[in-house]
Amino acid sequence: MTLTSDGRTVKVVAEGLELSYPLRELRIEPGLGSVRRLLRFPDGATAETTADDFVNGLQVRQGKGGFFRGVHRWETSIKRALAALVLLIAVAFGFVRYGLPFLAEKTAFALPPATEELLGRETLALLDRLVLEPTALPAERQKALRRQFAVMTAGRPEQRGWRLELRSSERVGANAFALPSGIVIVTDQLVEIAKSDDGLAGVLAHEIGHLQRRHALRHLLQNSATVLLVATLTGDVTSITSFAATMPTALIDAKFSRDFEREADDGAVAYLKGKGIPVRVYAEMLAQLDAAHWKEREAAPRFGDFLGDHPEMLERVKRVLASGGK
Repeated sequence: MTLTSDGRTVKVVAEGLELSYPLRELRIEPGLGSVRRLLRFPDGATAETTADDFVNGLQVRQGKGGFFRGVHRWETSIKRALAALVLLIAVAFGFVRYGLPFLAEKTAFALPPATEELLGRETLALLDRLVLEPTALPAERQKALRRQFAVMTAGRPEQRGWRLELRSSERVGANAFALPSGIVIVTDQLVEIAKSDDGLAGVLAHEIGHLQRRHALRHLLQNSATVLLVATLTGDVTSITSFAATMPTALIDAKFSRDFEREADDGAVAYLKGKGIPVRVYAEMLAQLDAAHWKEREAAPRFGDFLGDHPEMLERVKRVLASGGK
């Protein structure tokens, strides 16, 4: 079979057959690698050909297919395909590194309070079922700690309704962490290792810093968006469903980035300086927490091994001390 064209029509000539079709009514499928090009004629007939130059010429006369011809050239060139892959990886990395944090921050501050309250409530309920037990601190000590937290969060409308939850847990150990909706959890074990209420104030101010900047929610949004991006690029739908089923656990096991930790530390330092409390007591509290965590790891693995296990604790201590605490 032979195909020819005079620029207005396409002629098909074969043994005992001669047909002519208007070029504008011919449908040309986009090229894909080295696969034969497919032509669809208006009467339903089809033809396959490897004559890419001829088919591209037909598309040019139709005024169509410019984009797909460019894509086809990239597909049939190893160097161009590799360049496209490198470009795709660079764009994906840039989006995950810079785009997602920006979008997560904007989204976290735009979500309605009811959504954040639901996440915080469900996560606390899950923690209470899995790893937390009622506090064993004396009633007076509990009142004093809650009063201290209330004073620290008073005076700002967005902090109305924030609360301190006291719990005990051998599996979590000495820890404090912030959940969405303004919930800060402090364990009995952390209270017991604190040398002073000023040290505890530094820890509470740090967790309040996480709440003010919605770090837990931003962390969750960034992680879920990353999973969605990877699933989109790889076609792995199971990664989406498995993550959706573990969203509460992702909140519980939140291991914040260094940027988040530094922001929260800066908030703690600013609070202590504003109250005339030496910043050194907060740095000492961080060192005590780190020592307690190492001791707990040697005794038995802690739940998740992520809770409160902040990265590069020594670096954080040095940074806090360098901020002006004596």
